[in-house]
Amino acid sequence: MADASQQPHEPENHRNLDALSASEAPGVVDAIERNRTKILAGIAVGAILLCGVLVVAQMKKQKHLASSQAYTAAASKGDIAALDAVLVEFPGSIGAGNALLKKADIQIDQGKSEDARTTLERFSAEFVSHPRYAQGIFALANLFHVAGDREMAKSHYEKVISVQKDGELTPLARIRLGDLALEAGDAKSADQFYQESYTLHPGNPFFEYAEEKIALLKVGNPPEVAKPTPPAPPLEPSATATTKDPAKPATVPTLPQPPKEAASKEQPKAATPPVVPPKAETPKPEAPKTEAAKPGSVPPTAPSAPAPKAQTTKPESREAAASSPTPAPAVPKTPEAPQPAASTPEQAK
Repeated sequence: MADASQQPHEPENHRNLDALSASEAPGVVDAIERNRTKILAGIAVGAILLCGVLVVAQMKKQKHLASSQAYTAAASKGDIAALDAVLVEFPGSIGAGNALLKKADIQIDQGKSEDARTTLERFSAEFVSHPRYAQGIFALANLFHVAGDREMAKSHYEKVISVQKDGELTPLARIRLGDLALEAGDAKSADQFYQESYTLHPGNPFFEYAEEKIALLKVGNPPEVAKPTPPAPPLEPSATATTKDPAKPATVPTLPQPPKEAASKEQPKAATPPVVPPKAETPKPEAPKTEAAKPGSVPPTAPSAPAPKAQTTKPESREAAASSPTPAPAVPKTPEAPQPAASTPEQAK
C-alpha cells in the first residue's frame, strides 16, 4: 500500500489520448496508403495550377510592357495609323486604351469632332475597366457640351461622378454641371454645384476655379450697351446737287465716255500755228546824183533792205488756221540792185 501511494499520479486525459492514438494510428496509416495516389495527384494538380497562374501573370506583365512601349512610340510620332496598329497588336490592353484616348486628342486638334466622338464612344464601350475610363467619359461629355447637346453632356458628367466618387475629375465634372445649369437659367442650381465641387472634395486643384465661378455668379451679367449707329457717309457735291428727294439715295453721275471710233484712232496731236513768212518790201532805188564822181573813188553800194516785221497772230486766227489747210509760203521777189553812178563826165552823159 505504501508503494502504491508513492507512485506519481498520471492525469486521466493523458491516458485517454494515448489510448486514442494507439487505437487510430493504424487506421490513419492505412488511409494514407490507400489514397496515396490521389494525394499525390492533388499535390501535382495544385502545383500545376500555381505554375499556370504565375506564367499567365508573367505573360500579362510582358504584354503590358510591350503594349506600353508600342503606345509610347506611336504617341511620340503623333500618327493615327501607328496608334491603330497598337489596337490591332494588343487588343484589350491598357496600351490599346491609351492609344484610343490619344487618337481622340489628335482628332480634336485636327477639328474632326465627329471622328473624335466615335473614338471615345468605342473606348467607353470596350475599356470599362481601364484606369483612365473616367477621363474618356469626361472627354466625351465635353464634346457633347461644346456641340450644344446639353442632355448628353449632363448624363456623361453625372456618369463621371458615379464612376469615381472622389476622383481627380469629379470636382471638375460638378463645375461643368453648374455651367450647364447656368446656361439653362438656373443660377441657384449652378451655385450649388460650384460649392459642392470643393465642399465634397476638399483640397482639389479646381478650388480657385470654382471660387471664380461663384464670384462671377454674384456679380451677374453686366448691362448690355447698345452699339452707336455709324454715321452716314458724306455725299458728293455732284450727287447732292442732282438729288431732289433726301429719302432716296444719291446717284453718282457717270463720266462721259469717248466714242468708239475716236478710241480706235490715234489721238490728234496739238495743232501748231502756221508760220506766215514775212513779206519782203521792195526797196525803191534812189535817183543817182548827176555830180561827177572824183577819180579813184569807190562807187556807192546798194542800200540794204529793211528787216521784215514779224506778224503776230491772235488765238482765233490760230484756231482758224489750224482747221484750214496751210497755204504754201510765197516766194519773195529778189530786189533789183541800183546801177552804179558814172565815174566820168562822159559816162554820165
